[in-house]
Amino acid sequence: MDLPDAGCVIVGRNGHGKTSLIEALLYTETFRSFRRASDAELVRFGADGFHVEAGRVAVGYDARTKEKKIVVNGVLPERMADAIGMVKGVVLSPADVALVAGGPRERRRFLDVLLSITAPGYVDALTRYRRAVAHRGRATPAEIEAWERVIAECGAAIVAARCRWAERWSDVWAELCAAMGETAVPRLEYRARTAGDADAIGTALAASRDRDRAVGRCTVGPHRDELRLTIDGRPLRSFGSAGQQRTGALALRLLEASCLEASGDGALLCLDDAFAELDATRSRRLGELIEKRAAAGSQIVAAVPKETDVPDVIGGLARWTISDGRISA
Repeated sequence: MDLPDAGCVIVGRNGHGKTSLIEALLYTETFRSFRRASDAELVRFGADGFHVEAGRVAVGYDARTKEKKIVVNGVLPERMADAIGMVKGVVLSPADVALVAGGPRERRRFLDVLLSITAPGYVDALTRYRRAVAHRGRATPAEIEAWERVIAECGAAIVAARCRWAERWSDVWAELCAAMGETAVPRLEYRARTAGDADAIGTALAASRDRDRAVGRCTVGPHRDELRLTIDGRPLRSFGSAGQQRTGALALRLLEASCLEASGDGALLCLDDAFAELDATRSRRLGELIEKRAAAGSQIVAAVPKETDVPDVIGGLARWTISDGRISA
């Protein structure tokens, strides 16, 4: 299918494939489902696998062998990491409230995905870090120091990148919350449990060996840190209303789109029933912000269950329908 430059609206009843289409459109960004479904769960019932191609990037998955193959410009990249972020996109959906209402892992994952696409070297540091953490957990006494050096080195790089991101984009997130109608004072900050330099992380790792062995996990490092969201100085997760949490989550997704645009090309902005559960004021304000994203070069794909759910702001986009997984212009 060829998407119009401005994008399109996909209209279809629930269960007919709207979210699956968006999932396919953005699969080639990180080669993962944005819903966190496994590759095996993405295969059509009765099929042997799937193939998705977007622009210069193609990926196939064989359900029988559980092998995934990625091709960029007709060539196999040396590593999957080399192909991450060639397609850029963001999904706005009611499920995004978990970014605010969920635990710290939700927000760390948000940061890791975004920085893997936009920050040079981040995905390599993150891959090496995760591998070293896993090996430290089963290392012998003679091996553990070597793995801790890798954790400390890569952990410092991860913390530095996350802190730079938070410092640059904190005010933008607050402005987006205000643009959505939030009158309280929002704040975004990155909180590291351990000082972010390699020496401090290494010292903390050495001190935690016995405890970590007892609990069976690594308790030191950026995988324990927090992207903290507050409103009037209180945690948004605990003290924000449902509307405030929804506003904060939408602002994070719109911030993600701004980050992707700042890194180069415009992003594909997918709205998966994004206006559901919003009151009239927030819906109108979200529409205005989406208009700005479109003007900045983002392509809009909106999925809605019925014609009356199409907001005026995207009413001028091409109208397509989906039924039983088949799309009609």
